[in-house]
Amino acid sequence: MNIKIIPIDQINAAAYNPRVYLQSGDKEYEKLKHSILSFGYVEPIVWNERTGNMVGGQAAV
Repeated sequence: MNIKIIPIDQINAAAYNPRVYLQSGDKEYEKLKHSILSFGYVEPIVWNERTGNMVGGQAAV
């Protein structure tokens, strides 16, 4: 495993991600926001360096 810190603009949401785009005020968005503020983000993002796609840890926020 290689852990890196990279600029957010290098990360693409994968087009095949079935999750819906959440917006502030949506019930699921607010639950996710509350969870992250309470516990922190505990699951790292998995990023495919070759494609730039996020392949794990997607929150679709």
